Amino acid sequence: MSTGLIIGIIIILLVVGVPIAQAIIRRIQHRRSLRIAGDLVGAAIRGDDLPAGFRIAELRALNSEGIAWNAEDPSAAMRALNEAGHVVSLRQQFRDPPTFGELFDVILTHTLRRSAPQRRIGLSLSRYEGAEQAAEALERVPDLAEQDAGVRVEDITRSGDALQAREWTRIENDQPIQRMLQLRWLSGDVVAELEGDSEPPGALDDDLLRSVAQAVRSRLRA
Repeated sequence: MSTGLIIGIIIILLVVGVPIAQAIIRRIQHRRSLRIAGDLVGAAIRGDDLPAGFRIAELRALNSEGIAWNAEDPSAAMRALNEAGHVVSLRQQFRDPPTFGELFDVILTHTLRRSAPQRRIGLSLSRYEGAEQAAEALERVPDLAEQDAGVRVEDITRSGDALQAREWTRIENDQPIQRMLQLRWLSGDVVAELEGDSEPPGALDDDLLRSVAQAVRSRLRA
């Protein structure tokens, strides 16, 4: 067998084998990450909590180090999470229509999906060292506006509702083009945050989001 043929075979094996090996490693890491989330996985959104059309786009567990890694200042973020008593977070996201990756989504949005409503439902369940630390974390309300002049944020919590509710609306040319409803609540040592956004604004029903919140809440209490 010639040297050139051997080199060619090696290159082919590398081209085919490396992506497969990477996929296997990612799957193993994903399973390990979900194990650290424990019972939070069982409390997460299930397929039958949502109407037809929604497909899961993300499910992962992150410890404090994993969250801090993506922050602008990882060291400061890590200190803040440790001081807050954060243990682990489970993050989940569903989309309708389903996502095929950022590049394909952009192409589809400007072609076949030009007139299709875009809907997303995301859940974050964060466990803390105790109920007191979780209650303190719930009080630290995130800034949804992020200093964006085109975004309007309003607290819309209903009287007697155990959920903290905030409405996030993006405005362009004096017209709302995108809306998000965020629901936050406390369940023992867990802070839950459920977000649903749609473009155009009326494409996602608030009652659906509250129904999903109730399903997750009941599983957290079980």
